[in-house]
Amino acid sequence: MRSINIVFILLLAIAAFSGCDKFLEVKPKGIVIPEKLSDYQLMLNSRSMTLTFPPALLYCTDDYYEEFDDLSTVPPANAYYWRPGIDQNEKENPAAWGDLYNTIYNANVIINNVMATTDGTPAARASTLAEALVIRADCYFMLLTLFAKAYNPATAANDPGLPLVRSTNVTDKTPPRSSVQTTLDTILTNVTDAIASLPLTNLNKYRPTKYAAYSLLSRIYLYMQDYEKTKKYTDLALTAPHSMVNYNDYEDPYSFPETDLSPEVLWQRGSLDYTIPSMMGMQHALSDLYEPGDLRKLLLTYAFDDFPDDYYFSGTNGYANFGTTFQEMYLTKAEMLARDNQIEAAMNIVNELRKYRFKTDAYTPLTATGKEDALTKVLQERRRELAFRGQRWMDMKRLDREGRMPLVERSVHSTGALKATLEPGSKKYVFQIPARVQQFNPDMQLNDR
Repeated sequence: MRSINIVFILLLAIAAFSGCDKFLEVKPKGIVIPEKLSDYQLMLNSRSMTLTFPPALLYCTDDYYEEFDDLSTVPPANAYYWRPGIDQNEKENPAAWGDLYNTIYNANVIINNVMATTDGTPAARASTLAEALVIRADCYFMLLTLFAKAYNPATAANDPGLPLVRSTNVTDKTPPRSSVQTTLDTILTNVTDAIASLPLTNLNKYRPTKYAAYSLLSRIYLYMQDYEKTKKYTDLALTAPHSMVNYNDYEDPYSFPETDLSPEVLWQRGSLDYTIPSMMGMQHALSDLYEPGDLRKLLLTYAFDDFPDDYYFSGTNGYANFGTTFQEMYLTKAEMLARDNQIEAAMNIVNELRKYRFKTDAYTPLTATGKEDALTKVLQERRRELAFRGQRWMDMKRLDREGRMPLVERSVHSTGALKATLEPGSKKYVFQIPARVQQFNPDMQLNDR
């Protein structure tokens, strides 16, 4: 991937020189001012627009295990123990919120200005705008899963969602929080409006395509439990050319295809913290889900001799992907089939995936005795396959609203000491608005924590 860091004069000049037209005509040295279509296209390759996944979405899941000092208030510990605020320091860039709104700002720079460029074709300008809309929508969706309640159609019109920022003028007042319903409606409208102008293929997998947009809609509608539309967009995403990686063909995680080139990746999303999820501890409830002969455990995890039951995730070759994949789409399709009582069809999809994940001599097909058994097995397979891929918190919230999430405990493996709990239906499924955001926006509506 060609990653280009661009510093935008808009971020500073508008605040510093507002009302001083003569200053706005100056092009400072070392600063790239987006003027041409090519400038806006380069923005789409920048770190801010490609490495958008917030690590907090891993720290708060029931997949992750760590032992933090009881007095630690660093963001990973706060997220891990589901404390009200992920970050409590008003002087620090807000965890998740800060970086994602920075990406939203940069997306708005493109959205608000690219169609006024005079170079390139109208189709190229429209495609660049469409890509920015998809990236912005994805950022809003990740923020929503952290800082708002799970979607409930009965209360979504009144549940506080997110400030929907569209301006690039840093002196503008932050808009109030929209409702969860308005936030999601905006996200869905942005993505669906973008589809017509998106390409079928792009320069790299970090750049959105029609299929990437379909897969994002599949994920969002699944979160909203709109299963008819989930099925529609899942099926559309699966029309993209692809193939599955057979784990039997590889001896270790380093021999896997680079993530950027993997035929299983639909839309690549990285993280500014390039170390995740490598060396992240696994909860026993997750590591115990893997059966003998499962190459996902044999190749993608490791344990030390002194603590053979405590596993760590190693991941595959290249930068980790937290975007959408074809295996996610297949598992979503299997879930839709199971919920529709199409038991055999659901199990067929799951078993087709498992053939690529088990040692050949250890593979046995799964069967289900009924609808509920099929759904349970699909959801277990989803957790195994998508471990540390970024979707678990979203899944936990939607499943909790459905009454399918058990009590989650944070206890020390070696002593059994209980440190924190996440109860079904708990308010802890929503994090508080960050301290620094509250400081600069004292009238912003807070969450009930």
